[in-house]
Amino acid sequence: EPEARRPGGLTAAARRGFLNLGRAIDEGGRRRSFAEALGRAMALGFDHLVVTGDLTEEGTLQQFEAVASVLDEAGVNPARVTLLPGNHDVYAHANAWVDALEGPLKAYARTSAPGMLVDLADLVLAPVSTTRAQRWWRSAGEVSSPERRCIALALQTAARRGVAALIAQHHPPTRVHRAAWHWFDGLLDHAAMRPVLRALENTYVLHGHLHQRRDDRFEGESLAHIFGAAAVVEDPGALRRYQVVGETLVPIEVAAS
Repeated sequence: EPEARRPGGLTAAARRGFLNLGRAIDEGGRRRSFAEALGRAMALGFDHLVVTGDLTEEGTLQQFEAVASVLDEAGVNPARVTLLPGNHDVYAHANAWVDALEGPLKAYARTSAPGMLVDLADLVLAPVSTTRAQRWWRSAGEVSSPERRCIALALQTAARRGVAALIAQHHPPTRVHRAAWHWFDGLLDHAAMRPVLRALENTYVLHGHLHQRRDDRFEGESLAHIFGAAAVVEDPGALRRYQVVGETLVPIEVAAS
């Protein structure tokens, strides 16, 4: 089927307009925003950097190559970076993220591939894919059974070492209040995820997707264990910084740029 003619008779340009929520499509500006955010993160200093998904608009090879180019130009050490797939990153086809980790983003596969654990000094990090095969007009997520087993392994490893467990995924592990919107945009299996995430007290979740900074808590918890960040393509200064104190992940305020 020609690229210019997709379901519903929409052109590729119209489809991208929908995926951009009506925002202006400025590829050069987005590259600069991403590069600026990476530069700011490096200036602030970090032991490990997590990018919480939607790296591309549609998950095409060319778009992943552009992401790899910006990362390379920034000079970040791939061993200290975890990249996550978002719903946008698999619209091109269901295996787009796998292909990216075998291709343009191969240098980041060891710390980014679903099922891999990143064993840091004071925590265990599990990158989790919430992507699912779906049409481009839907943005829901779900966590597969293998992914849940990976989370369980991360929690077991963290408990054995006496450190915190950090689950990094694109969709937040919470329910959208309106059922129709949850079907469209939420983590469909959030209820099944909850007991997995609650198996260890010092488990934390980093997510993106909502394009806003959020601190949420599991039911019954007095402290936030779920942290979301804003989108750097909209605000290059929208970085979140954390430090581990004992087995607790503590957000640190970042001064405005």
